[in-house]
Amino acid sequence: MYPHLHAEQALLGALLLEPARIEDVREHLLPDHLYRAAHGALYRALLGPLPDAHNAETTVAARVMALVQAAGKHAAGITPAYAHTLMAACPHPRNARLYARMIVEAADHRAVARHAIRLGQVAAADTDRDGIADTLTHHRALHAALDDLARRWGEPHSAPAPGPARTAPPEPPCPRDLIEEHALVTTLMADARPLGEIARWLGPGDFADRAHAALYRCVAALVHRGDVVDSLTVLWEAQRRGHLADGSLVPELVLRIGASGVPGSTEYWAKRVLRAAVLRTATAGSHAVRGLADDRTLPILRLVSSAREVLAPLDAIHNRWNTATRPPSVGMPAGGSPAPAFLTRTAARSRTTTTTSPPPPGPVPGGPTTATTSAARRRL
Repeated sequence: MYPHLHAEQALLGALLLEPARIEDVREHLLPDHLYRAAHGALYRALLGPLPDAHNAETTVAARVMALVQAAGKHAAGITPAYAHTLMAACPHPRNARLYARMIVEAADHRAVARHAIRLGQVAAADTDRDGIADTLTHHRALHAALDDLARRWGEPHSAPAPGPARTAPPEPPCPRDLIEEHALVTTLMADARPLGEIARWLGPGDFADRAHAALYRCVAALVHRGDVVDSLTVLWEAQRRGHLADGSLVPELVLRIGASGVPGSTEYWAKRVLRAAVLRTATAGSHAVRGLADDRTLPILRLVSSAREVLAPLDAIHNRWNTATRPPSVGMPAGGSPAPAFLTRTAARSRTTTTTSPPPPGPVPGGPTTATTSAARRRL
């Protein structure tokens, strides 16, 4: 039996033995915090008015029987024999507050796990039904749950660094996602002018296929430098960046995509690619948070800080989705936005190294200066 179940038995036993201890835990422990339904029903009965509280001659046995009958109306399994088992499981009633803290911590772990599971479920559903709204809503709900834990347990200002989060192996990309990525890079190679706006919220890491990501990076580098974009310049850029050497691209693929490119709605395809990336990131984040929540060695504050850390990629892509779907007139600076970081890094890596001529040597120490030389010429 798990430790938190022992703690539930010990707490209920303490409250049966000394009913006044209910005031020590009433504000912090709710019936829903208890894992077993029978335990929650008995605790709910304990929170109510004590049976025959006005009668000072009421015995412990009579009080326990009344509580067992009240709890039995809502959940099975509470019998007089089990009530005696609960009382025997309590080391000492004075530790009721500590037992309640154990129960709440276990319940908070389960709550985070439920939110993470639900996030993964809605991400899978949104993938199937071509949506995204529910995933974003449950992402915010998970953060709200973490914020509530931080408020109740104390903000983790200096929590210990978390260990590596357990993540599920990446699933193969959906064929529809690959088709949409192919449509985007094909459209960009035909007309790369919209890339300056799209690059604010779509990065190479949003592509599921590394060949498409490499093509997008090459086109972005050419656009950022102001070079012409066609199949040959993209192929040359791919060679300079090592995408041909590492197998990310092959010349035939680059030339074929460049030859088949036709102008289209670049923004539409870019948003489709970003939507798929949001759902994949949400799925990965849900697996990571669930792994943390299932780790009972993590205190609540460390769980909060670790969960926030593994959700950072989802936070970032969620913000970029908001940027992509926001009307252009809202929150846009008058002079335009700076180039994304991946564009500046791309340009820096692919920029040709230039050599500069050394500056002309200065006057020789101790030799004639320009002024003295001119004066000598005038005398001549």
